[in-house]
Amino acid sequence: MSLHQLLPLAAFLLNVSLLGIALLRNSRSRLNRLFAYFVAGFALWNLGVFLLRRAPDEPSAFGAEIIVHIGIIALPAFYYHFVLIFLDSTVERRKSLLAAYGIAAGFMAINVMGSGLFMKGVKMTTWGWAPVPGVLYNVFILSFYTFFVMGLVHLGRAYGRTVSSFRRNRAMLILIGTSLTIGAGFIDIIRFALAKSLPALDKVYPPGIPANMICALLLGMAIIRYRMFDVSVAVKKYSMYALAGGLITGVLAVITRVTERAFDLEAKSALWIVIPLGLIVTVLMGPLGQAIEDRVQRLMFSRRRGSHDTLLALSTRMGRILDMDALMHALVHGVLRGVPLTHCALLLETEEGRSFAVAMEEAAIEQAPTARPVRGNSRVVEWLRQSEDVLVKDELKVNPRLVDFFEGAENELEELHASLILALKTENKMIGILLLGEKLSGEIFDNRELQVLRLLANQAAISLENARLYEELGESNAQLLQASRLKSQFLAGVSHELRTPLNSIIGFSKVLLNRLDGDLNERQDAYVRSVHTSSQHLLQLINSILDISSIEAGRLALDQADFELAELIDECVEVSLPLTRGKPIKLDKDVAFDLPHVSGDRAKIRQVLLNLLSNAVKFTPGGRVSVGVRLDGDTIHVSVSDTGVGIRKDDLGRLFEPFERLENPVSRDVGGTGLGLAISKKFVELHGGRMWAESRENAGSTFHFTLPCVPVAVH
Repeated sequence: MSLHQLLPLAAFLLNVSLLGIALLRNSRSRLNRLFAYFVAGFALWNLGVFLLRRAPDEPSAFGAEIIVHIGIIALPAFYYHFVLIFLDSTVERRKSLLAAYGIAAGFMAINVMGSGLFMKGVKMTTWGWAPVPGVLYNVFILSFYTFFVMGLVHLGRAYGRTVSSFRRNRAMLILIGTSLTIGAGFIDIIRFALAKSLPALDKVYPPGIPANMICALLLGMAIIRYRMFDVSVAVKKYSMYALAGGLITGVLAVITRVTERAFDLEAKSALWIVIPLGLIVTVLMGPLGQAIEDRVQRLMFSRRRGSHDTLLALSTRMGRILDMDALMHALVHGVLRGVPLTHCALLLETEEGRSFAVAMEEAAIEQAPTARPVRGNSRVVEWLRQSEDVLVKDELKVNPRLVDFFEGAENELEELHASLILALKTENKMIGILLLGEKLSGEIFDNRELQVLRLLANQAAISLENARLYEELGESNAQLLQASRLKSQFLAGVSHELRTPLNSIIGFSKVLLNRLDGDLNERQDAYVRSVHTSSQHLLQLINSILDISSIEAGRLALDQADFELAELIDECVEVSLPLTRGKPIKLDKDVAFDLPHVSGDRAKIRQVLLNLLSNAVKFTPGGRVSVGVRLDGDTIHVSVSDTGVGIRKDDLGRLFEPFERLENPVSRDVGGTGLGLAISKKFVELHGGRMWAESRENAGSTFHFTLPCVPVAVH
């Protein structure tokens, strides 16, 4: 069996496969069903041709021709109906559609009856049996081409009017397929009609079957494949390579001819040209060839490559933007200009979560559609929440998943003025929607661009969420700072008001204890002494609160003056000695002799030293408390050590926090406000020094602080 005989069988199997795929994809679609009928006509045509080319005699060939024409006669009506459904024009062109089916039915009846008015018989040609036309055969050919051309005209007009690049691309596939079929059929007719006067035409191979195969493939791609290649780009690309191939072939032919004549190589072996040609092909297929192809791609499709690079750069740049308004503008403007698009809009979820409101939109053309809010419970939002894919609106009629999901709710998707709809998700939570219009170039979005857009949407969602959290953090920080200022102002005011009556209580209790107005009995003396002691403790607490609030409010000023630190150490140790009464504690000091003068607030440093000594004595049931002072470069290093209960490692981190009291048996008995160390650390830092602690539980503690030897400017 020759390839010529097998070709129609291969076409038949292809048609049956396309028919099955179309019905399996979406048998409820009228477009898919009409395509199945149309391809069934092609299948009968190809099956009949297969039988015809194997027919042993005229009766068998005539029967095969009847089968061939059953398929052919049905094609114009099915094709015309297919085009009208594709264009949503069946209602307005119902009369012409009925005429197509009526004419097809009439010719079908005449053909099946084997009437000589349609075909008189068959005859043998170079390529096998061919029909002998009857009176009505030419009328049929005329009607056949009439409805194909009418469909072609309707498609061409719609192609020029339609806005959707997706629909234009599908229409282009149908236009190309139809044109090939019509052109191949016309060649067959011319070849058959002029064979008697021009016998050489009979030797031209009939292109009808190959053209039918291509037509069926292109129409099938238009309705079955919903992620298509860009036809215009493919045509440009293959035209470019065909032109380049033709030029290279022509140049090689000229070089070959000139070389043969110049060196008398006409009678020589062709190896002299085969070997260099093989070398050229090897080079073109290698790295150099790849570099040439990349260069050509950049020249031909620089705009498309540029949009890819722009979107990827935008995705990277958004990660560095934390301002919400700037980020939204960068996203919308970047996508609009980077592709470029007719319009672009960003919708963000409202606080209630009931809808997605328009946050920013921009257009590159006049009369661009205005974006509208999308309900949070709409089918579109539900799809975007479930799917990780880009929603291409024009795939609604060809993507079976979309057809099933949006059944009964198609208007929701149609009302969105966008070509692509992208969900902005972070951790499976949808925070926004990005609406993209058509490309200004009129091209479709290819798979690579859709992948880049998905990547961009993911980065945009992360960046928007980061910007939102950053704004919330800024607002929270501002509120916390305001609350802290108000707290400090309140504490400072209250502390000041409390000190006035307390000073009176302390003063009058002192008068009573000094017996200035008469003697007190033993019980009265105990009561007044308790009032005096408690009042002093309360005054100390109020002073501590006033100090910490003044520090936090930034209103504490240092009284700068030069003083002898060694003298201050002696004073503080002497003042702290009464605290050791009743405890087996030794209080000593180790002060270097070469200490320079210190410039600072003597009263504040005295308060720091007394607080550290007081704490050391409090938390040392027995042992030793020591004050050490030494010169360390440009700073004076002071340490207060004890052999007391020590501090747990976990508690060291919060030791200098205000109002923090560590949990141990001794601390529960000695009391305290939890402000002393925090205030001391602040006083030291205001002088330009630092404070820290070293301790181990049950092994004592050492508190360190440093003071600069030179004055520090206080702001």
